[in-house]
Amino acid sequence: MTRSLRSLLAATACGLMTTAAAASAQTQPAVPPTDLPGAVTEVLRPAPASTTAATAPGVLQLAAAARVTAGSIGGYAVDPSGTRSSSSPQGASRLSLRGDLDSGERWGDWSAKARLGGDFVTGTFAGKQTLQGDQLPASRLDMALLTDAWAGIALKNQVDVRAGVMTSHWGMGLVAHDGAQAFDGRRQDWFSLPSTGDRVARAMVIAQPFGLKEHALRGLVLAAAVDRVIEDANASRAAGDVANQGSLAARWYLASQQWLGLYYLYREQSYASGRWLHAHVLDGTFDLDFSKDGQGLRLQAEAAAILGTSNLGPTPEYPQHNVRQGAAVARARYDIGALRLEFDAGWLSGDDQLDDGTRSAFKANPNYQQGIILFSQVLATQSGRARLTASNLQYMAQPAQDIDQLATKGSVTSAVTFFPKIGWKHSDLLEVYGGVLFALAPAIPIDPFSTTTSGGGQPRNFLGNIPTSSQLGSEFDLGVASTFSRASLPLAFQVRAEYGVLLPGGALAGLNSPIQGGRLTLAFLPSVR
Repeated sequence: MTRSLRSLLAATACGLMTTAAAASAQTQPAVPPTDLPGAVTEVLRPAPASTTAATAPGVLQLAAAARVTAGSIGGYAVDPSGTRSSSSPQGASRLSLRGDLDSGERWGDWSAKARLGGDFVTGTFAGKQTLQGDQLPASRLDMALLTDAWAGIALKNQVDVRAGVMTSHWGMGLVAHDGAQAFDGRRQDWFSLPSTGDRVARAMVIAQPFGLKEHALRGLVLAAAVDRVIEDANASRAAGDVANQGSLAARWYLASQQWLGLYYLYREQSYASGRWLHAHVLDGTFDLDFSKDGQGLRLQAEAAAILGTSNLGPTPEYPQHNVRQGAAVARARYDIGALRLEFDAGWLSGDDQLDDGTRSAFKANPNYQQGIILFSQVLATQSGRARLTASNLQYMAQPAQDIDQLATKGSVTSAVTFFPKIGWKHSDLLEVYGGVLFALAPAIPIDPFSTTTSGGGQPRNFLGNIPTSSQLGSEFDLGVASTFSRASLPLAFQVRAEYGVLLPGGALAGLNSPIQGGRLTLAFLPSVR
């Protein structure tokens, strides 16, 4: 195995650290401040306006969301040998169930909460991926995944303690994403089809220091947690990985739907291969919603930095590598009448240096999605094939170690993106929307094997070709949705069709024709969105 090849391996693996479990937030905008960091799904509610308010009884709430998706993506080359992806139709599904138990105010200021939830028959059930590779699209089907099994006790407006299995979400989902958008209409977006998100076994405490006072900082919420990761994009306990982490988080609510957040996490991970990773994550985010009755401006942003060390893919010169990664994403949305204007932008650091001791390729959480073809399909499949290319025994005495870490798993990575979108909603029965995703590579993604063999050190992409520019491509996406609901029913039925065409850029030299694909999704949602 060449030294250049080995020295790159830590880049992707450490980039996957960006999916380290962070803090979850469920929005209930009726009463400020309402949501908390640190995997909290309920709130330390503000003190009631009157001490004579009626005592609320205990409440059991059940919620469900389900979807079935059918679609296909046109075939394209995935490796230097010319192997092509399948264009056969595929079918995928996801059923999410959850139950929440809340004692209410029957015990005065003290309350108890619990949640039990899971995802069922989630993944591809028809037309499953036939290519070999690592974390390829449409390659997984899970019959049952436990997402929630926790209980806690709270003292109103002061402290909340919880323990058990939880999902993780923070900010816009750049670092940690719970994949639970179906249960939160304010986090749903066009061209997004999330899977089961980050899951951890967690013990946590949340405090609202000024919750009992009319104070300028009454909206400040602090949280601390310790976790054992069950599964996220960087670790899987079922595969033998062991990841432990501790986190601190703070949110300051300016209003019920306007807040600023800061998050810090330290993670230690050992892989089934015996490798290790130590990393610090610092993340700042905000959500400033100035809209009223669904009309007006909403601004969101998140920026993250990752610093650490890892010994994945060691070389004689660099037995371990420094991790230096950064990313920033933002979204502006403006609703005026039936028209919605939306603009996403992002920067995620890349790494095209094979022989230095620094790894700088940032990978977003796979549930933070932009477009439906470029990142989630093309780059995911090409990078997932890299291990097979690098294990060609005609050139290698033995298969390369840790090369599976190159797989992006569908993450937006090593890119500068601009994604303007526009939509028109006549009614719940008709919504039409579209957008154009422009993507550039700050550091052109390269295949280390092709670069160090046929390339002789000159950068080559995953198809073994010399990139002709830094442009990853332009993707044109179009969608239409229709939602059917009745006030007497707890679920709404939604039909959504989305279609995209990718015009590959010079960074993907070798893909000379447009790649097109589409999907039809039938879904049940908890309520009308």
